[in-house]
Amino acid sequence: MFKTLKGKISFLYLILVLLIAVVGSISIFHFYKLEKTIDGLLANRYKSIQAATNMRGVIDNQNSALLIYISIDQDKGIELFNENTGEFIKWYNIETNSITEPDEKKIAENINNDYNNFIKSFSKLQEIKNTEGAKGAVDFYNSNIIPSLNKIKDEIKTLSQMNEAAMFKDEEAATKFGQSSLYLIMELSGLAVIGGFLMSVYFINRFLRPLNKLTDSIKNVKAGNLDYKIDIETKDEIGELSIEFYNMTKRLQQYEQSTLGKLVSERNKSNAILMSIPDPIIVIDNDYKITMINKACEKFFNVSSEKAINRHFLEIIRNSQIFEYIVNVLEKNETNNEKTVLFKINNEYYFNVIVTKLTDTDENTNGAVIVLNNITHLKKLEKIKSDFITIISHEFKTPLTSIIMGASMILNESLGEINVGQKNVINTIKKESERLSTLVDELLQLSKLESDKSVFNIHPCAIDVIIDNCIKPLYEIAEQKDVKLYYEADENLPKVMADPEKIEWVLNNLITNALKYTYAGDEICVSAFTKNQKMYVSVKDTGEGIPEEYADKIFDKFVQVKGQDTEVRGTGLGLYIVKEIIKSHGGEIWCESKIDEGSKFTFYLPLA
Repeated sequence: MFKTLKGKISFLYLILVLLIAVVGSISIFHFYKLEKTIDGLLANRYKSIQAATNMRGVIDNQNSALLIYISIDQDKGIELFNENTGEFIKWYNIETNSITEPDEKKIAENINNDYNNFIKSFSKLQEIKNTEGAKGAVDFYNSNIIPSLNKIKDEIKTLSQMNEAAMFKDEEAATKFGQSSLYLIMELSGLAVIGGFLMSVYFINRFLRPLNKLTDSIKNVKAGNLDYKIDIETKDEIGELSIEFYNMTKRLQQYEQSTLGKLVSERNKSNAILMSIPDPIIVIDNDYKITMINKACEKFFNVSSEKAINRHFLEIIRNSQIFEYIVNVLEKNETNNEKTVLFKINNEYYFNVIVTKLTDTDENTNGAVIVLNNITHLKKLEKIKSDFITIISHEFKTPLTSIIMGASMILNESLGEINVGQKNVINTIKKESERLSTLVDELLQLSKLESDKSVFNIHPCAIDVIIDNCIKPLYEIAEQKDVKLYYEADENLPKVMADPEKIEWVLNNLITNALKYTYAGDEICVSAFTKNQKMYVSVKDTGEGIPEEYADKIFDKFVQVKGQDTEVRGTGLGLYIVKEIIKSHGGEIWCESKIDEGSKFTFYLPLA
């Protein structure tokens, strides 16, 4: 068994497995014992506490039945009293079958005796009611039955408290036992780890000593010393490998001087670099046949290099999205050479696909190199961030809505009159709360966009219908500010590929921003026209404009133009979300603006 490397390693693994088995067995035994202790100690006491609680409830119900009998309905009172008598006996039997404490049996017997006297008192009450009337029954109830009821309740309470105290005591004992078991397991685990580590170090050093000698020999050969001879006496696989390695070095001495050997050496260096890269790499020719893949690609797609060579790309990598992208780069000269693609092989993987054309000295294309850069961990971090933003946003939304509603009620004087100063303060609170509510909504929208949760329903649609649906609700606001809002467009505009809901959101944001920074007498024009197979849409206003230094920054996160009226300041997210939505449609957006002359926001969308 110990003559082969496999046998030696198996022996080491066997020792480690036995250590783990010992620790695991002890752990299982203690946890099993702890479980049985907890179940045995708590089960009966919980039944006793539950029975005591229900008996108190039944006593209260019977007390109510007595009052109904005396004052309202005799038959109904008797019926309710008898129903609850059976219920009390049921719970009393459960209690007597769950006795665990020394004095518990005596208390239970006292409860039984007092309850029987209580039943007899009810019979006596019926006789008094029939002979002396309601007044005599009330006197008997107050003088005899009430003390009896209170005594039974006190005894039941004592019974419940006794079991609760015992349960807490047993729980504390079980906790101490669990802690001691935990410490024991931790100590055993620590000893097992230390012992296993020391044994592993010893045996591994012993097993690998010949391999270290072989490594030294390889380093000498790599340095050019092909005459170096390895001295290994083991009979295992490493010994056989050392013999074969020595024979190989002899052949390398003969091969080293040849030109072919030098060329192969350079090629092997390149292949070694390619194989060592941790990301999957695929090399294809002009016919989209695979000429080379590295180890990472073999591992991820579960395919050997021998099976992949000279096979069409789609035969090995069955992903039409990547293939379409490669075709665009090679045949259509697409400038963007990076694309994020989702793979589902057991688990989800995200890759940035990078396609680079291979060209010769005459700029002729000889294929391409496809690098699949694994960004799954980044996507997971994005999801964590998105989920965090979503949770925080939802937690803020409810109190903000309450603040806004409360402020509105106070301003409307629904809760009473307020003076001018108070009204100004409440109005400020309402405006700031509304601004924060808008920020929460935009954070949620942004979170969806950045985490791929935002589903785009892109299909052919009419841009003039989208613009009309967006403008209609804003005409009244524009009229209130004495701002002219109108729409200009060419006739018979073609349809665009877009998600109408998302584009309406974009236009609403742009027009609303324009309304914030325009004043009486200003104009806002929404226009649409086609050019170079694209639909251009612009929102132009004659308002206060944006400084030139903000023209490029205005679409970044949380950017707000300094110097603008703080009463109408936004969240700094709206235009960033606008840009991300337009980019997701395959378009672009930009801003042209001059101070005191107005601003013009323009974006384009692909035609259907």
